[in-house]
Amino acid sequence: MSTIRTIPDIIKDCGGARRISDASEATTRPLKIDAVYKWAITGIPDRHWSLLMSLTDTSAEELHAANCAVRTSETAA
Repeated sequence: MSTIRTIPDIIKDCGGARRISDASEATTRPLKIDAVYKWAITGIPDRHWSLLMSLTDTSAEELHAANCAVRTSETAA
């Protein structure tokens, strides 16, 4: 059984919120560091998935699963 990486794990594997923010400057949707930190609560918007996939070894399926885990825990609370 494989374990699902959490959103904080994925952010860390990308090099952290600052690296994600810096890398986003070259895109049409730049991110502030605070926005990246909010993903642990709200999930990662799919418009940023390609950026994350370029920074670390992750797939759309893994990002989807991490988002579902966060969003499911929100509704359970």
